[in-house]
Amino acid sequence: MPDNPDLRKVYQRIIDVVGANDAAVLEGLIAADLIDHMPVPGQPPGRMGFIFWMHGMHAASPDMTGLISDTVVEGDRVAGRVLWTGTHEGDFLGLPGTGRQIAITAMHLVRFEDGMAAEWWGAADLLGAAMNLNARLEPSP
Repeated sequence: MPDNPDLRKVYQRIIDVVGANDAAVLEGLIAADLIDHMPVPGQPPGRMGFIFWMHGMHAASPDMTGLISDTVVEGDRVAGRVLWTGTHEGDFLGLPGTGRQIAITAMHLVRFEDGMAAEWWGAADLLGAAMNLNARLEPSP
């Protein structure tokens, strides 16, 4: 299958729109019935779930932005490595805001259908982000 450079642009646009916390623009980029294979706890299904995640990240870091380091496009899929950065001002992984800079490295695999994200796999280094905030991690009782 040949690469589709337009998908790279759509993926870039999704990351930019998440950084802008713009749910209205996401409607033209993410399918209403998006399948998120790695949802956060309490995340509803579909596009609304993706927006739920985005708003949650902005509650923790209102100035959050994403910088794409790498992308690979093959057929209808884009794999990307993103660094999310911002100021930790609200609850993140149970940690109250610290005012410190937060950095989260994430890997995505996104399948597109009709030019829109239809399936999303994501893995983020949340432990590394928490440790960089100097969080004291204790075992659960």
